[in-house]
Amino acid sequence: MGLLSSVNVTYFRIVFLLGLAYLSVTDVNAILGNSLVLVLTQAMDLPALQIPQQSAQLGLFSLLLGLSAVHDLLPLLENNKKHFQAVVPFRLMIFFVLTALSVFMNNNLYLHNNAIFVYGFCEVWMNFLIFVALRDERNDDFATGNGFYRPMDVIDEDPFPSTERDIQEMEDDEN
Repeated sequence: MGLLSSVNVTYFRIVFLLGLAYLSVTDVNAILGNSLVLVLTQAMDLPALQIPQQSAQLGLFSLLLGLSAVHDLLPLLENNKKHFQAVVPFRLMIFFVLTALSVFMNNNLYLHNNAIFVYGFCEVWMNFLIFVALRDERNDDFATGNGFYRPMDVIDEDPFPSTERDIQEMEDDEN
C-alpha cells in the first residue's frame, strides 16, 4: 500500500476539516491571513474576504466542517469502500463547479471571494487524490482476484535460450 492510499488521504482530509473547524472558531484570521491563501488570492485576482472574529456565522461554518469530517470518518472506520466510490466522484464534481463559479462569477461576491476558491481548490485536490487512489485499489483488487498477477517468486525460464548449454538443458528436460 502506497503513501497516497485512499485511507491515508481520507484521514488527511478529516484532519484538514477538523483543523479548519477549530481555527474558524478560535482564530479565523489564521486561515484568511495564511500566506498560501494570500498568494492564491492575488494570483487569481479575487477579493479578500474579511470576517470579524466575533461573527455568528463562524460557529455554523465550524459545525458544518466538523460534521463533514465525521461524515468521512465513520465509513472509513468501517472500511466501507463502496461509500467512498459513490460519494467521492460526486463531491469532486460539486467542488470543481463551485471553484469554477468562484472564479468566473465576478458580480456575485457570495461566491467570488478567496475563501470559497481556496476551500474549493483544496477539496478538489484532496478528492481527486482519493478518487485516483480508490480507482487504483479497485483495479489492483480486480487484477489479483482474477489472477492477472503472478507472485514475484515465480521465475520463468528463458523461452529463447542463448547458449549451447541452455539448449541442451531444455532438450533434456523435454525427454
